Amino acid sequence: MKLLGTSYKIDKSNKSGKGFLTAILYLSPASESGYQLCPFRSPACEAACLGHSSGLMVMPASKQARINRTVLLMTDRQSFGTTIKKEIAALERKAAKLGLLPAIRLNGDSDVRWDVMTFDGLTLMQSFPNVQFYDYTKWPVQFRPDSDIHLTFSRSEKTTLSEIQENLDKGRNVAVVFHHVPTTWQGWTVIDGDADDLRFLDPAGVIVGLKAKGRAKRDTSGFVV
Repeated sequence: MKLLGTSYKIDKSNKSGKGFLTAILYLSPASESGYQLCPFRSPACEAACLGHSSGLMVMPASKQARINRTVLLMTDRQSFGTTIKKEIAALERKAAKLGLLPAIRLNGDSDVRWDVMTFDGLTLMQSFPNVQFYDYTKWPVQFRPDSDIHLTFSRSEKTTLSEIQENLDKGRNVAVVFHHVPTTWQGWTVIDGDADDLRFLDPAGVIVGLKAKGRAKRDTSGFVV
């Protein structure tokens, strides 16, 4: 079973000329697999999740692949760890041959705390210190502080402006989904988060604007601004 893959935005990142070779891990969003991988999800976030509502992700084969990977992680941690470490090592070698730096987003559509999950006693970040790991997360900053993963907080319809400011003050940028991405919002600078997926290269203290996709285009809950 192959664990790491790509996406339209990951492909854009790899073609951006910014010096990174990037891969992504897609597990099952929320409780799609029977295991809850998004503890701080909101109703609108779960309904509009790109993990099951956009592009090829809606196809039965894609859904089954996500479920298979998730079940492997939750029921056979050893096998999952062995496989993903082989794939990360292979990505490192390929990046080196191309003169690029490896980067991995482990939560393509889940919100797992990889910074505390170990395989043979080490987290993936500890096993691969030369890989740039990054993720979007809805974990509140007090429950998931700075770690070996670059984190961008993901706003939901329940997020307050003070919570956004708290994340910005703690060094996290904040991703916001818009129907039409502006250049400023609520006094904060907005950057184009769809240009690529390399969030760890973003300037600090900004809103990462993402255009609504899939079911999110029909959102009326406030999840999409």
